[in-house]
Amino acid sequence: MTNKRNRNADIDQSPAAVPQAILKPARRLTWAWLVPSAALILAGWLAYSAWVSRGFIITVQLDQGHGIKTGHEVRYRGITVGEVRKVKLAEGFDGVIVTVSLATQADQLAHSGSRFWVVRPQLGLEGVQGLETLMGPRYLAVAPGLGALQRHFIGLNEPPVVETIEPGDLEIVLQATKRGGLRRGAPVTYRQVPVGAVLSVGLASDGGAVEARVHIEKAYAQLVREGTRFFSVGGLEADVSLTGVSLEVESLAALLTGGIALATPPDAGEIVRTGHRFVMDAQPPEDWLTWQPMAVIGNSMLPPGAPLPTPLRARIGWREGRWITRAKSRQGWVLQTDDGLLGPADLLGPNGDADRETVVLEVAGTVVELESEPSWQHGGLALLAEHVTPTSWPAQRRRSPSEVEDCLAVGDPTATPLPLAAARLTAQIGSWAVDPAVPVDESWHGAVVVARSDGFVVGLLLVDDDEARVALIPPSFAP
Repeated sequence: MTNKRNRNADIDQSPAAVPQAILKPARRLTWAWLVPSAALILAGWLAYSAWVSRGFIITVQLDQGHGIKTGHEVRYRGITVGEVRKVKLAEGFDGVIVTVSLATQADQLAHSGSRFWVVRPQLGLEGVQGLETLMGPRYLAVAPGLGALQRHFIGLNEPPVVETIEPGDLEIVLQATKRGGLRRGAPVTYRQVPVGAVLSVGLASDGGAVEARVHIEKAYAQLVREGTRFFSVGGLEADVSLTGVSLEVESLAALLTGGIALATPPDAGEIVRTGHRFVMDAQPPEDWLTWQPMAVIGNSMLPPGAPLPTPLRARIGWREGRWITRAKSRQGWVLQTDDGLLGPADLLGPNGDADRETVVLEVAGTVVELESEPSWQHGGLALLAEHVTPTSWPAQRRRSPSEVEDCLAVGDPTATPLPLAAARLTAQIGSWAVDPAVPVDESWHGAVVVARSDGFVVGLLLVDDDEARVALIPPSFAP
């Protein structure tokens, strides 16, 4: 018995009776798993790219397609901002639905108030439009609105008379007994200078008169006051006498399309607001050409009501040399201020080598005697205590700027001011250097620089050897 028990113990304690762990080699990641993983990542990236390239989808309903097709461009300010994705008939066949994909950065064009129209060749009395589509494809043009974001728009049948309505523009209503020179697109002029246009013409709600919506650019909005008079200038006036026939016409555009003129007397009252109504006169006032309303004429790139300075043309001439003399001259612009003539120092005083007895300064056709030195000189600017015009730029509308800012350079008062973006100006001591990429030459020497934020004069543009800089108003000359 004992031997049997010992034999069982020996069996239980044998190595074969103890459980043994079996170690298996771990599975390694093979290249076969990388292929489907890469395909999955690629598919996700392609799906995301397709979603991004899809753009912002909107629909535009038009009365007529005018040949617009899938793939045609959507443009704003001459730049492609989208693409026509689909064109189909509307339900009921009463129009055309155009599906448009706007580029991601152009989705801000899809706001309430945005206007869409098909640009196509059109020939009218007001001129030729859409000439580039005569040989090339047509496209959908857009003018942005300022309302909330939206996806469905009603397109225009005709291009708008005024593509962009700027803040500060004025819209008024004219009422007349008959249509006369009231036509869509007809110009609105002040002393034969265009200041606006007729937006639309139609009958009044009771049919008792003709009404026209008129757009006035904000630069000329202060001309329109409570007592302003409007009259038609379309047509041709003929005066037949024994000495012959005299014909008088406002302009060719007014002869062909009609036109509206406005005149404002000195005591015209307060400035009107959008929606004000006027009754048109059958004939212009007899003495309207003598009216001097003293209205402030601004610029569309300045705040509403901010006037533009009127620089004066100046020329200084002298002779150099003792034995062999040479005639020298320099010209530019100066500004008449309350304190005198403000201009470039090299224009308001003689050159160091000049014979002072031969120096002649002419400003706006008037010879200015240089009997004394300028009142002060600073950074290339000078002030000469002379007055050659009865009107002057007030002291309270000039300042010394503290940092670079967006400005306008005003030279020839009848020409378009030159924009000077802050990004094109580099601050220096007492001046701003102008980027050589800005198209400035010697004809701008002395041009008055005004800030776009408030219309204040902040300096003068000085040009020397094709290098331009803005000489800033010194703090001592600022009020």
